[in-house]
Amino acid sequence: MKLSELIVSYSKRLTRRTVGLVWYDLDVGKIAIQSFCVGCFPLSFKRLIVAALLCAALILCWFPSPMRVSADNKQPTEPSETRISEGFTPSIKLPAVLVLDSSLRSELYTKNSDLILEIPAVSRLMTLYLASERLAVDDMIVIGSEAARLAEQETNIDIPLSEGDSFPIRYMLLRLMFQQSDAAAVALADKIADSRQQFISEMQKTAVMLGMNQTTFFACDVVRAEREAHIPIEITNAAIILDEYNEQNLLGAPALPEAANTVSTAKTTLRDVARLVAAIQANTRAKNIITLQEELTQVTLPTGVRVVAMRSPASRLRTLSENRITSAWLMMSDRYSLAISVGTTVDGIAIMTLTASLNQTGMIQPTLQLYQEIDTFYTKSVLTRSGEKYPGAPEAAENGELFSLMYLDSVDYIHPKTDHFLLPKLDYIGNAPYPLPVQKGIMTGQVLFTLKDGTRIPVRVGSDSDILASNNILSRGIQQMSRNPNLAYSILALAVILSLALLFVIIREIKSLSYLRRMKSLEDTVQAARSILIGEQQKDRSSSSAI
Repeated sequence: MKLSELIVSYSKRLTRRTVGLVWYDLDVGKIAIQSFCVGCFPLSFKRLIVAALLCAALILCWFPSPMRVSADNKQPTEPSETRISEGFTPSIKLPAVLVLDSSLRSELYTKNSDLILEIPAVSRLMTLYLASERLAVDDMIVIGSEAARLAEQETNIDIPLSEGDSFPIRYMLLRLMFQQSDAAAVALADKIADSRQQFISEMQKTAVMLGMNQTTFFACDVVRAEREAHIPIEITNAAIILDEYNEQNLLGAPALPEAANTVSTAKTTLRDVARLVAAIQANTRAKNIITLQEELTQVTLPTGVRVVAMRSPASRLRTLSENRITSAWLMMSDRYSLAISVGTTVDGIAIMTLTASLNQTGMIQPTLQLYQEIDTFYTKSVLTRSGEKYPGAPEAAENGELFSLMYLDSVDYIHPKTDHFLLPKLDYIGNAPYPLPVQKGIMTGQVLFTLKDGTRIPVRVGSDSDILASNNILSRGIQQMSRNPNLAYSILALAVILSLALLFVIIREIKSLSYLRRMKSLEDTVQAARSILIGEQQKDRSSSSAI
């Protein structure tokens, strides 16, 4: 077979391949090789369906999943009249009781807590609070003439207070609260204000500031005031009514007479006292005093240095509670005695108790009984955990970006064992749109959980992702993927598929280029052979011409 016929036959076979076509033009004696990619051919029907499904899945991933609870910025719903303590009837016989959870969100039990009673102990608590708020920790208290005169009557205290002597403020506070010292109360009043009357005015102003609207102070030296005044007829009548009530074992709260105009110390309600105790708990120095059980303190007297043992009047209460009560204090009176405590029950329910009694004994056992009976009726449940997603609608930044919310606080709440006591609606308080940048974990609003008695429990919420100040395509894409993991997984899967497809195309093109290289080499060989043939033909013609 001639070389030209061989080339034509080879080129015809080449035209049947999908990677390229070869034309051979015998008239001009030229071979042309043209290669083109066949990857652009139309897809088959099955491949079209798969591609359409992938695109649909990708589009759906851009939309956030539906939320279970809708959030809005409307005002909280009106509370119902249901009381959380409904059905809870502890068997204590005290005339007035108030039990709160430690965060003061709801009343776990109340009995005559809004009744205005003469409770001298509230004056001691307010003196402690004002001294802790307004005096420095290293202040020295100078004893005045009135304080020295009152100290002479305190025969149960072996540390004398002489006019002109100076004592550390801590000793004076311990003497005030642990030894019921009027002298310490007057000395602290003289340090804070110019006179006792002005100090009483300061106590009254502070009470108004704390929301103690049913509280009126008449004296800071309440032991003297009790001693010099007759017992009001309201106290006597209340004792008779309470005795008859307890003898009949009646349920509910007895109808006791309120304090009248004959009060000489202070009149208040247990609810107001609870506000004052909450303020004391928020003051580190004041809280430390009612948290102590006992302490040895050093004082300097003209005769030398003395070490004084101070012991809380409620130390026995803390001991009997096996230290589950962390803060406690009580003050006996021939009006209404007061006992306060802050602690946790055996089941871990954190509570505050306030009890008032017409007797000067028998206040420790009822308080311990309250802690036990709280566990029989109430339980503690998880409300939110920090980092959990808020099941509400997303919020918007000022650039239109949407972000989901997450809880920033871990909150538990107390409720009856037979009722979760939560309303099914959440109220969100926010102020969208939010200025950029929005940082993850920074508070953007509050979610209000509402109990059936109307108590609202606020929980802070914030963005679960960062939103950059720039509004470019890259930042928006990053935010979308951080909020929707399904989108990120879909994009990753598509990226892997496209990478494999691109790798396949590249390998195929490399093979095509290798084939073209071989064809180019063949073309060069053909050109060389053709040149040789043409040269031989011209040589033969020259020889023929010569002959």
